[in-house]
Amino acid sequence: MKKTLTLFFLVFSFFRGYSQELFPYAEPASTIPKNVLGIRFLFEGYKEIPSQRQRNWGALRAMYGITGKTTVMLTAAGSNHHMRKFPPNLQNFFINHHQRNYKPNPYLLEGINIYLKQRVISIDDFQKHLRVALFGQACKSFVPHDESEPFLMGDNSGYGGGVIITQLYKRFAISFTYAYAHPLLYKDKEQQITFQAGDANNYDISLGYRLYPSKYSTYNDLNINLYVEFVNRSYGAAQMTVRDAPYDFSYFKNFDKNIYYSLMDGKYSEIRPSIQLIMNSNNRIDVGCAYQFYNRSYAHFYPLFFFNIQKYFYFSKKKKNI
Repeated sequence: MKKTLTLFFLVFSFFRGYSQELFPYAEPASTIPKNVLGIRFLFEGYKEIPSQRQRNWGALRAMYGITGKTTVMLTAAGSNHHMRKFPPNLQNFFINHHQRNYKPNPYLLEGINIYLKQRVISIDDFQKHLRVALFGQACKSFVPHDESEPFLMGDNSGYGGGVIITQLYKRFAISFTYAYAHPLLYKDKEQQITFQAGDANNYDISLGYRLYPSKYSTYNDLNINLYVEFVNRSYGAAQMTVRDAPYDFSYFKNFDKNIYYSLMDGKYSEIRPSIQLIMNSNNRIDVGCAYQFYNRSYAHFYPLFFFNIQKYFYFSKKKKNI
């Protein structure tokens, strides 16, 4: 009974104390309490240009506190962004796959990601704290990626890691994340095709403010949090071979330049404003959108809309009667 009450208190104090740093896009440096399980559903959608088809991405994530300072996450993602494998006519595919007359992509399981976060620094004071965490992740993808910009949430097999620094002061939180991603080579042995997306570096800044309540009265108080996150990314160019011969992407300059630039190196910044509701201290909903701020990502179109739904569960070990 004592362990159950302790876990109950930890979960609710986690939401109550740090709600404004539960960023919709970035992970904070804070970790989940020990023996607490979180489940999160994530969704992103946008209209593809020029086809005007709806592109959707969704994921189911399980999060678990191994210790008070160590969190592990497992995410399975699916979308209609990709085909099962590259089609035989690659030239026609790259030129036309964003056109209305090209066959739509099916919904597929994209891949599985595992993520481990370790909090290494905690400096606490009244109504403020500083957290620093290190993280690593790896992804196994089941689909061929066709842009230079890599994503380790299903698009690309690969690995990466980085550091998170989060500062909380009263009702305001700010966090900086540096992340490195190295995608692995995709191989289609049957068609003798390889595709290598570029390495990527992220420098993300997330800001959060607890709009309501100004002061807590009960654990059931509705939380309303406002966020602005800046996703800043640079990445290398893609490389592809067909039957061991390098594939020249410069041909696509004569057609859709968006296709050409999606295979080159690039860098961009996008802004992601959002609003978050936390109900009964344990039910969380995020709703927001992403717009280009400097240059753009060629892996998706704008505006991109997203929402997340999350809930935590606590567990205790019961003693067996003898």
